[in-house]
Amino acid sequence: MSLVRPLVVLLAACAVAATPLAAQTVRGRVLDAASGEGVAAAEVQALTLEGREAGRARTGPDGSFQLPLRAAGTVRIQAQRTGYRTTLTDALPVALREAVEVEVRLSAAAVAIEPLRVTARVEPPKRRNLELNGFYERERMGIGKYVRREDLESRPNMNLAQVLARVQGTAIQYRGAHQYIYFPRNGRPRLDPSFRGPPQNACLPRLFVDGARVTYDANNDINAVVNPGQIEAIEVFRGPSEIPVQYNDSNSMCGVILIWTRHEA
Repeated sequence: MSLVRPLVVLLAACAVAATPLAAQTVRGRVLDAASGEGVAAAEVQALTLEGREAGRARTGPDGSFQLPLRAAGTVRIQAQRTGYRTTLTDALPVALREAVEVEVRLSAAAVAIEPLRVTARVEPPKRRNLELNGFYERERMGIGKYVRREDLESRPNMNLAQVLARVQGTAIQYRGAHQYIYFPRNGRPRLDPSFRGPPQNACLPRLFVDGARVTYDANNDINAVVNPGQIEAIEVFRGPSEIPVQYNDSNSMCGVILIWTRHEA
């Protein structure tokens, strides 16, 4: 199968209002290069520079698609549809949690076309309190797992334990109506029905809210600490090798969770 490999043309990179983002995303439309009409049921792939697949989507009736990427980085967009030549664009950089809006054009003939048009780039707004506390720098380094306000707002009906349980390598330990977060890599907490406190022999992560240590007890599980609607961001560090030095001590072997609350301007 032949490929068309013209240059990527960046025609516009305009600032638009932020929208809830769960991950870095490429979205837009696949268009017929001759007519400008949307191409339905086209296969769209994001490929790393090494040729590995980083995401896949199929266009709707109007040619629109949304393609979440597994990680930030530079990708090429490949689009194919019966009756058209497979198109592979040049490199397109996509930053962490950025949404890039594009138009991809397919041609039925082997002609030189400009297949990729970037129409917008969207990043979540940066919060001053997170900058001051080093959140963005740690997120950029990619050590640990990160949840932002935009992720929480996309799941408004979840409590804090349920939100954290969606983070890779995290699970909930239930004790009656109470919920305790733990990291399975550190072992599953054991339950003693006669004991009314948190799970015994529990390797529970240390919890900090706005830099201050918060403890678990029998009446206050993790959901009693703070409501998700009050949270600006969460950092999850599952073991000592990930934990920032200022939160890492001899009692942090079971991991650390940092919660930052909202401070509106």
